[in-house]
Amino acid sequence: MTLHELRAQHSAQHSTHHTPDTTTTPRHPSWPTLPGSPEPYFLEAGDGERSVVGNELFTVLISGDETDGQFGCFVMEGPAGEWVPAHSHDDVHEVFYVMEGELEVRMDDRQGKRVKKVLAPGDFAFVPAGLVHNYHILTPRAKAIGVATGGFERFFHAVGLPTDLRGGIPPEPFFASPDVLREAGSRFRNTHRPDIDLGS
Repeated sequence: MTLHELRAQHSAQHSTHHTPDTTTTPRHPSWPTLPGSPEPYFLEAGDGERSVVGNELFTVLISGDETDGQFGCFVMEGPAGEWVPAHSHDDVHEVFYVMEGELEVRMDDRQGKRVKKVLAPGDFAFVPAGLVHNYHILTPRAKAIGVATGGFERFFHAVGLPTDLRGGIPPEPFFASPDVLREAGSRFRNTHRPDIDLGS
């Protein structure tokens, strides 16, 4: 299936208002099949469930299906760009671990204090559930591992375009419609917070 055909299929799936099927994930024919239950498996470099979100590539390595809902793990790769909009996850914890490049993470702590940190390779950040946060990539290219409460990792497929790109920066961005973003936000407990400015 070509990139054009995948885009058309994705648009058709999200052109009407409906309750999303939480048991399915948009799939690209080149994706390996994750076990769907706690079974041992291996992935080669670049393998996983891959989607373009904005100008970033997200690759899901393990989902809540394989961990009995405990956690999911994904890789994010992208170029320097704008801040991801401020948002929070009602009951989802999230981890950032930088492998290449640099990105800046900002959040409000539980006392309402604004905290920020530039993360370089080997640096780590933890965003507990409920805290408003955002990030952006500072270097021409960055790569980070994310770990989140099980199930949330599939948010990136709900708002992204499935792809066969095996790592690197997407050649062109993909932006979901506002309706798709709202639907996915509700489904995956992701709340956009345009009322909160974490700074520029």
